[in-house]
Amino acid sequence: MKPCYAFDICHEVYANARQVLDHRLRTVQLEASSKYLWRPDHRPRLAEYVADFALAGQRALGARRLASRLILFRVYYLGGAEYHTARKHLGISELTWADWADEIRDRVGRELLRAGMFPPGRYFHEPSDEGSEGSLRQTSRRDKHRGASE
Repeated sequence: MKPCYAFDICHEVYANARQVLDHRLRTVQLEASSKYLWRPDHRPRLAEYVADFALAGQRALGARRLASRLILFRVYYLGGAEYHTARKHLGISELTWADWADEIRDRVGRELLRAGMFPPGRYFHEPSDEGSEGSLRQTSRRDKHRGASE
């Protein structure tokens, strides 16, 4: 599986999940969100997918030399800014945009594959507590246990 293809599919799921969440949970109206309080569940929810997608991007682009790519990822892919607005905000040419976008899709796509977020169907059908070994959910649990034992 090509990482760029995995990224494109996962980003589409991310964008749709954000749209559903933004429509359901109006964050500026707290009284409207009260029925969406956290409840234990064995399967990942849309909000977890949204968070895991963002974390995968952070992990893949977290190196200091990739800071500009991380900003592009946050503004365009996570934030949903329009292409021309994002490119103007970053002050980069179309050629630089194309190069950075390809690099982002490749790096983040590899991280999504490693984390078990692709294919999304498997991500949503596996219970949260029994997710794949490389998933972000499992990694964060291992880190919490490691921190508590140290």
